[in-house]
Amino acid sequence: MKLRRRTDCLARVVSVVTALLFCGAVATGQEVRLIDINGAIGPATSDYFIRALEDAAASDAELIVMRLDTPGGLVSSLRDMVKEILASPVPVAVYVAPNGARAASAGTYLTYASHVAAMAPVTHIGSSTPVSIGGEGGIVPSPGGFDEPTETGDEGQESESPAPNDPSAMDKKVINDAVAYLRSLAELRGRNADWAELTVREATNITANEALEINVIDYVAKDLSDLLQQIDGKTISEVNGQEVTLETAGATVVEVETDWRYEFLKIITDPNIAYLLLIIGINAFLFEFYSPGLGAGGIVGVICLLLAAYALQMLPVSFAGLALLVVGFGLIIAEALTPTYGVLGLGGVVAFLAGSLLLFDTDVEGFRVSIGVVLAFTFATVALVIFIARGAYKHWKRGPVSGVDAVIGVEATVVENFSGKGRVRAAGEIWSAECEGPLAKDETVVVKAMDGLTLKVEKVS
Repeated sequence: MKLRRRTDCLARVVSVVTALLFCGAVATGQEVRLIDINGAIGPATSDYFIRALEDAAASDAELIVMRLDTPGGLVSSLRDMVKEILASPVPVAVYVAPNGARAASAGTYLTYASHVAAMAPVTHIGSSTPVSIGGEGGIVPSPGGFDEPTETGDEGQESESPAPNDPSAMDKKVINDAVAYLRSLAELRGRNADWAELTVREATNITANEALEINVIDYVAKDLSDLLQQIDGKTISEVNGQEVTLETAGATVVEVETDWRYEFLKIITDPNIAYLLLIIGINAFLFEFYSPGLGAGGIVGVICLLLAAYALQMLPVSFAGLALLVVGFGLIIAEALTPTYGVLGLGGVVAFLAGSLLLFDTDVEGFRVSIGVVLAFTFATVALVIFIARGAYKHWKRGPVSGVDAVIGVEATVVENFSGKGRVRAAGEIWSAECEGPLAKDETVVVKAMDGLTLKVEKVS
């Protein structure tokens, strides 16, 4: 009996200890956050990544994995993301995946900035030449880089005339800035700085195995589980000034889902949507001016223009393009009000089209306005502006249609013979009238003044 009790007590102790050990293991289990970035890198992507990074730091996550497949992106968004990676207290791994994915252009910079760089077997990286030079442009794949002139004269000396593709001073500044930026990231992470410069100057691309061989990346992994197994126990320096040893084998992977804010930013920062909001807002105000009183056009115009302004301040907008849009509107309105046989109208259409095409100062894939959208809204806007302007001009020429001003100066017909006071028909109504001389029935008179509800009339001379 005593033996059975001792056995039961021992079993209970073992159960309690096992439960405690299990709970402790669960409590200390490592968590890896997974962020999927698929497509062009813009303000929405940057905001999504930065908020996910902050949340991972607050939750003390072991690692953040950015699963990347991108053709490039905007410089401003890229730099914001790189700054956050460099200052992150949580290690960041960039994993170019799945098979068939690419880390082109901006993706190359993110890969070099990451603490751990990995690629799936059938992926590639490179093409990091900046090709949009005006303002805050973007980094996109380019068929080739800038080549120094190599033409020689008759005596073997370099020709003084520049080669056709000789870069301008501004081009050189942008290229050299991009080279220095990527080389600094390569030197920080101990990766191949020479190839980093080559992919900027000559837009070269390499496969995953080539990247591993020349020390552009750290690992080639067939999937995320394989990557977490390979990096388990890896010691990483420069994690917010500290050294961290990863414990990722068997870690729990938590995928960071996008929320309404990401979807909202993604929609309104689409150049096509931002452009539509801008044009609809302006046209809504024109419609409000044409038919005042309802307020619908004004409300829609204010909302659309505010949303457009919010989107445009996050996108690389060309002020020259914006100015051309305004000039185009002005010329089209001028053509409707002052006929010039199409000269102003044609200039307005050309200015509007040019402004629409130049509105966004970038060649980044995913941040260009569709030609079809531009053409459709250009002709729709031209038709609407001409319709509204001509209608307003006709109303102005017609003069007042109600009140005292609408009656003064109009012709009236005498209803009955009278001398001094009688009745006349004016503006479709019978009015009391006064006249200094006698008037015969059906005689035509002109309204000269109005005293209360009595018209002062005179004979038509």
